Amino acid sequence: MADDHELRKQVNKGVAWAGASQAVIAIADLVSQVLVVALWVPVEHYGIAAVALGLYTVFDYAVDLGVAPALISRDDHTPEKVSTVFWFNVIMSGILCVVLAILGPLLAMAHGHRVIGWLMFAYSAKLILQNGFSIPMALLKKEMRFAEVAKIRLAAHLAESISRVAFAAIGWTIWCFVLAIIVRTFVAAVAALIVHPFVPKRVFRPREVTDYVKFGARSTGSQLLYQLYVNLDYQVVTLFFGPAATGLYKLAYEIILEPVRTITNVMTDIAFPTFAKMRHEAHRLHDQLVRFTRLNLIAVTPFIVIIALCAPEIATLLYGRKSPEQLAAIAEMARILCAVGLLRALGYLGPPLLDGVGRPDLTLRYMVTASIIVPGGFVLSAWLLGPSMGPHSVAVGWLVFYPIAFLMLGYLVVKTISLPLGPYLRGSVGVLLCSVAGLATGAVASWLTADLGAGARLAIISAVTLATIAALLAGWQGITPGSMKRSMAGTPAP
Repeated sequence: MADDHELRKQVNKGVAWAGASQAVIAIADLVSQVLVVALWVPVEHYGIAAVALGLYTVFDYAVDLGVAPALISRDDHTPEKVSTVFWFNVIMSGILCVVLAILGPLLAMAHGHRVIGWLMFAYSAKLILQNGFSIPMALLKKEMRFAEVAKIRLAAHLAESISRVAFAAIGWTIWCFVLAIIVRTFVAAVAALIVHPFVPKRVFRPREVTDYVKFGARSTGSQLLYQLYVNLDYQVVTLFFGPAATGLYKLAYEIILEPVRTITNVMTDIAFPTFAKMRHEAHRLHDQLVRFTRLNLIAVTPFIVIIALCAPEIATLLYGRKSPEQLAAIAEMARILCAVGLLRALGYLGPPLLDGVGRPDLTLRYMVTASIIVPGGFVLSAWLLGPSMGPHSVAVGWLVFYPIAFLMLGYLVVKTISLPLGPYLRGSVGVLLCSVAGLATGAVASWLTADLGAGARLAIISAVTLATIAALLAGWQGITPGSMKRSMAGTPAP
């Protein structure tokens, strides 16, 4: 019982710290993105950069084949094994540098923009620098030191946001994004090594890393497929409609799906090591999944409701220098993607749960299926609806085909851990209903303020919506600022 209390205390404190840091990261990232796109980066340049940016995370997961996550799950590592993992990562990053040097020009030829090839190759610097923090960060997560992880990420992402603005301001419009990522990686490496010093031994024993690779390859294969299928929409939009359309599509994506990913990273960073600790205790596993689901919904649903209500106002305020037609397109695509954002927020918990209970094979099965269904949906929607809808058709592809993949993931989770649906739904539906009530009152506020300007409408609608949701969460669900403060101190929240 004492161990259970201590673990829950660590998890609550980790969630609170991660949530606080992620909020700052999200705001800084949004401000920097808006500044560079509104003031310096043309929509077409943004679309060209998006072709490369969408594939970067694929290589992030390929660089170590999952051996760093294996450090979190396994308890049999020695200094020699950890050093072998480090050198294995170094070798893999060198191999991927060669892959990028070959893939970059091919991608550039496919889209007709030579700079894409150079953007792909420039990412090699990030992959090499990533070796500086991969081991220390994995060890920090294994030790459940989530506060330190949150602080490192905060410092690194603030450095990225500041440098992105600086590079764009001096005229490096297409390059500002990848250069800022390299700066973030350097800062993360330095900070991680300060918090958790690590000096690898000069030893490389391939046999000692074999088990880590076997464990991690299945998990990483899943992540590679995931990153590939969720980022192929940029490739489809560019091929069917051109880079200018991709720029508008990415601006809509940045309004809704990218913030959802950023917010839910708070849970996914903590979920895997937490589920791994509880994998042999079904009751605690079920209880923790409900808690994580509630926290995800509390963090994400108010945001999605506001986007659904105020997408035109948000687009106008963020990107007011764009033409009315461009602003309308951004708002319409963002609204289409709102429902996808809700499912994505819930779906982020599935893979770390399956991996944590020792079933990465099921995660891989889901990812293979999703990698066929969802990108196929992008292409089919663009082909059938593109002539009349343009890039909106790819957003519709998300809306129609992602729920199919989500239902499969839900089935695998329920079956694998024998999840009782009654308690799970009772723990989740209340939060959703609070947000539905907020949507209703926000819609009334939207109707009453139809004649006001974009800024006033956004402020009033958001205030009414958030006040309704907050009041219901506090009075009905017991979620208050006081409970959040107790979580920051490590005390279990209601």
